[in-house]
Amino acid sequence: MEEMDQSIVDLVRQIHDNPAKAVFYVAGGGAQVMTWLLSVPGASKTVLEARIPYGGGKSMAEILAKEPQTYACTLTAVDMARAAYRQAAHLSEFGVPILGVSCTCALATDRVKKGDHKVYVAVHDGVSSRACRVHLSKGARSRLEEDAVASRLVLRALASGCGLDAAAQSLDLGLLRTEQQNGAADGAAAGPTFEQLQETVQSMEEPLQELLEGRVRSVEYSGGQVIVDAPRRGRVYLPGSFNPLHEGHKGLLAAALKAKGLSGGEGCFELSVGNPDKGLMSLQEAKSRVAQFVTAGLPLVVTQAPLFTIKSKLFPKSTFVIGYDTAIRLIMGKYYGGEVPMLLEMTAMRNRGCSFLVAGRLDAQSAFKTMEDVELPEHLRDIGLFETIPEKLFRSDISSTALREKGIVLPAT
Repeated sequence: MEEMDQSIVDLVRQIHDNPAKAVFYVAGGGAQVMTWLLSVPGASKTVLEARIPYGGGKSMAEILAKEPQTYACTLTAVDMARAAYRQAAHLSEFGVPILGVSCTCALATDRVKKGDHKVYVAVHDGVSSRACRVHLSKGARSRLEEDAVASRLVLRALASGCGLDAAAQSLDLGLLRTEQQNGAADGAAAGPTFEQLQETVQSMEEPLQELLEGRVRSVEYSGGQVIVDAPRRGRVYLPGSFNPLHEGHKGLLAAALKAKGLSGGEGCFELSVGNPDKGLMSLQEAKSRVAQFVTAGLPLVVTQAPLFTIKSKLFPKSTFVIGYDTAIRLIMGKYYGGEVPMLLEMTAMRNRGCSFLVAGRLDAQSAFKTMEDVELPEHLRDIGLFETIPEKLFRSDISSTALREKGIVLPAT
């Protein structure tokens, strides 16, 4: 293993002092970077998970949900970084900056390779992917020495993803002059440089537009971060139209998290831009609703999932926070074509690990109604799909409809 020189130690310390957390997928080389990161105190502030997808291609196919046509190439490196990013979202709380970092290589081995020795590294931050490649001179290094070059490239990618560009560029990669020339893009200066992938730059100029056009599944706003196409499973979600967002919404999510014994970083509001009756929301309207949460510093995930059956597929193992009226409509057979189809849909949601936390409300007779007052079909009682939020934890008589009637509306963007 290459001895850690001071430049690596100094750069790793700067990375650990950065708030970003990352998941690493490295294949074929670049594994020394994990030793460097773990050898400097503070690694838990940076490393969420590291995985080496080998095993005859099965591990890589599991990560990417497909078999790559070419393992050592820019496209596969970017796909790996995006997959690592989605895993980072799953492993972190709302509001934490995350990165997906990848490396895929073809290095010296126990036989003579016909092809080039090459390294591809990528880092994905949700809105953009950046990739770097370098071809190594055959026979110039041992396998361990080639791996050290790959590891330095990964470390530099990570530092760049953390916003430490100056420190990243100062790291010596240990490349030969011929390798620096081979690593440069046509017409560029010698030396491997990070380059925005054209398709990523074009597609992520406006994430909400990408969502409306169905090219991404979710756009999350939390902690000043924009998390694209990385829906988190196993969380607490409060869906709504939020027209407007009010104190009742905030109090309900807080009560739900308290009822589940979870921290604030495990809960999020959810807005669907799709409606079964009204169609898709306009981009301007979506931006107006999102702006409420960004201004208030509250986490919000925007989807195209108007129905809970769809939400449960997007956010498996999650708890959805709803009101009493919504719960009553949710179990009405007429919306499913009968009671049996309704029970099948509810069972499918439960099998995905999902459940509902229900807040009570005042009825027309000023009685506070909760799920305890609802006569559920026996099957729904048995599977534990619904749970009541106690009145002592939450009760709010604020109505978005009433607020709109009073003229309290969303500000124009």
